[in-house]
Amino acid sequence: MNNLLKDLRYAIRSLRKRPAFTLVAVLTLALGIGINTTVFSLANSVFLRQLPVRDPHNLVWVFSNNEAPNSYPDYVEYRNETQIFDGLLAYDWVPLNLGANGQAERVQGALVSGNYFDVLGIQPQMGRTISPGDDQMQAEAPVAVISDVLWQRQFNKDSNVVGKSLVLNGHTFTVIGVAPNGFVGTEEAFPREIWIPLSMQSVVRPAANSRNNATVLSNRSARTLTVMGRLKSGVSAREAQARMNVVAARLAQNYPDSNQNFQLSVYTAGNGRPAFRTMLKPVTGILLGVVGLVLLIACANVANLLLARAAKRRKEVAIRLTLGATRPRLIRQLLTESVLLSCLGGFAGLLLSIWLTSFLTAIKPKVPLPLNVEFHTDWRVLTFTLLLSILVGIVFGLVPALQASKHELVPALKDQIDNSGSPRRVWSLRNALVIGQVAISIVVLIAAGLFLRSLGHARTINPGFDADQILTLSFNTTAQGYDATKANQFYQQLISRVQTLPGVERVSVAQYAPLSYFYSPALSVPVTVEGHEPAPGENPPLVGSNTISPNFFETLGVSLLNGRDFTDQDTNSSPRVVIVNETLARTFFSDQNPVGRKLRVMRRGGPPASCEIVGVVRDSKYLSLGEDSRPYLFQPFSQNPQPAMSLHVRSVGNPKNMAATIRREAQSIDPNLPAFNVMSLADNIDISLFPARFGAFLLGVFGFLALLIASIGIYGVMSYGVSERTHEMGIRMALGAGANDVLRLVILRGMFLALIGVVIGAGLALASTRVVKSYLYDVSATDPLTFVGIALLLIGVAFLACYIPARKATKVDPLVALRYE
Repeated sequence: MNNLLKDLRYAIRSLRKRPAFTLVAVLTLALGIGINTTVFSLANSVFLRQLPVRDPHNLVWVFSNNEAPNSYPDYVEYRNETQIFDGLLAYDWVPLNLGANGQAERVQGALVSGNYFDVLGIQPQMGRTISPGDDQMQAEAPVAVISDVLWQRQFNKDSNVVGKSLVLNGHTFTVIGVAPNGFVGTEEAFPREIWIPLSMQSVVRPAANSRNNATVLSNRSARTLTVMGRLKSGVSAREAQARMNVVAARLAQNYPDSNQNFQLSVYTAGNGRPAFRTMLKPVTGILLGVVGLVLLIACANVANLLLARAAKRRKEVAIRLTLGATRPRLIRQLLTESVLLSCLGGFAGLLLSIWLTSFLTAIKPKVPLPLNVEFHTDWRVLTFTLLLSILVGIVFGLVPALQASKHELVPALKDQIDNSGSPRRVWSLRNALVIGQVAISIVVLIAAGLFLRSLGHARTINPGFDADQILTLSFNTTAQGYDATKANQFYQQLISRVQTLPGVERVSVAQYAPLSYFYSPALSVPVTVEGHEPAPGENPPLVGSNTISPNFFETLGVSLLNGRDFTDQDTNSSPRVVIVNETLARTFFSDQNPVGRKLRVMRRGGPPASCEIVGVVRDSKYLSLGEDSRPYLFQPFSQNPQPAMSLHVRSVGNPKNMAATIRREAQSIDPNLPAFNVMSLADNIDISLFPARFGAFLLGVFGFLALLIASIGIYGVMSYGVSERTHEMGIRMALGAGANDVLRLVILRGMFLALIGVVIGAGLALASTRVVKSYLYDVSATDPLTFVGIALLLIGVAFLACYIPARKATKVDPLVALRYE
């Protein structure tokens, strides 16, 4: 320990004597370590950080087939397994209309079992939480627990909030408690603001409680609940899985109609569902790989600086060895210096990471749902930064320390030049590091270039509709207890009122807006052409579906290619009709005219409906900008009424300026029915492009840093090479070499190293960029333009990095150079 303290004091004095070297090395390492810490913070929040509840490591998820939700009767069966669980909770997400008297707003809530808060170990900051007694099937006094955020926003932190009333979906609930500050549920990325008992399912979801004449809570086929359990002490997740396999087999045997081929999966609970974490794994892996490459470039750069410094300390090292210092003792002292340097870089990198995480949090996508994106600098992040700093110090310091400690004593004491590591030797260690820097930089830059090209392509994709002038507002009439007739009346009145507003050109409603955040491929319906039914055992093809009102295509600017649009005469008492897109027409009817032909469309909860095709519209994008053309059909709202619809308004000028006026019109019809997801179709496109934009931004920043660090490395090696060859330059010029000859000599040597690195890097990029293929829009992972462009860019930067020291070499005075030694 005494020797370590001496080494630290000497290292501090040594670094303080060379402030320029120390500053460049620390900044270089800060960039590399900082961006690695930032990406690790993201990974930590998703994969490592646990829920802020009591003993989170004992919590597990219990999912049915393929991570699907569970039914309430099945949950009751799981709950009886007291041998492995101390408690088992269940919950379901539910959007709620909050408020009354024209002050309604849309909030995200959860229907929870009576033991929800007890199992999680959550204590309220005021009042009490929901108890099993509140969760009785026939609860007479509806109660609710609200979040700290809602308490502040809705009640201004009123200390007497317990006992006050809330109007949720038209029903009065009593506030019994306020959740602790920071608690937003078991999925922090999607925060909840209100928790109500599961027994209130029939109150807040009146239309969802009749499936095959059974309520959701008694229907074993109605799988809507997420289940989480707390394992007993000493019980592992593997043991729980084995026991739940027995439960699943018993349920499959006892209830073959609803639980055929039933399976249960147990996962360790974390901050996000397993499917969510699985989806983010490839992206996180790519980011960690890229920032790891940037860190390697930074390490190579600092290693080159240390090699150059070691060459200047040859005499000092030789004197130490002559006076009796052993080589291991000298290596330890040099490593102490490099580790101290990397720890300083790690501290600066941690500060940079804190700023970067705050910046990245601020640029989260503007999705219509509340989205909680937080990167916490906890003990895991601090430990990662410390260990990474120490590892980096050893990695970039070990080789220079070994090389610095092996000098021949007599030549070093006489100040004779040691050519063993000279940059004049093509395959010297310093030159190899430069080649490595260039090669890794090429890989990072090509990845960034592919994402930037992909983003550029995505912006030019034609979505098939006019997005800039259209505003969408969503309504859910079921929450207010509307039946199909009343819902139809509401939407008809709303369309009529909005159509008369100044600046409004067209108005219509649709179940889903194009490229909507809420649209899912699962919303497709099985379709068959009458007379061409599938063979026995063969499933009919799935076709995307949307429910729309007349004038929808005219509102969006989608061309009608054949037939007619829906009209007011297409009522529930008239023959059923549909409109198809050109891909469906081509897929099912080849070159024949599909207008007048019949399709059989499956309906949820009813027999297939025979529908006549009355029109064909041009293809557009429905789910994402990058999707291929897909079959799609449209049904009229009057024949397929839906409780939740989106109003589409085409206006003159900025459509968002119409939002407040349209809200007032809706409130004049029903003051307690709030509009939500108020956004333009252009916003939908921006949200769909966010992953590509975010990826391009991050890789662009990382690529720029890689290019900057690599160019500094090339410049440093060439500059040191020029200073080391000052005597040689003087002799060459004394013998008649011109300035251009010296310039060419220096530049060619540097460019030779750069070209080797470019060739190696391009080969590595060809092999590695295929990983990002699925994230690109209409751009090949081996796009020639990107590869050639990045290679030329790096060659140009390398040329500049070589040119500056080369120009310096041409300014050498031969007389001064000949007296250099």
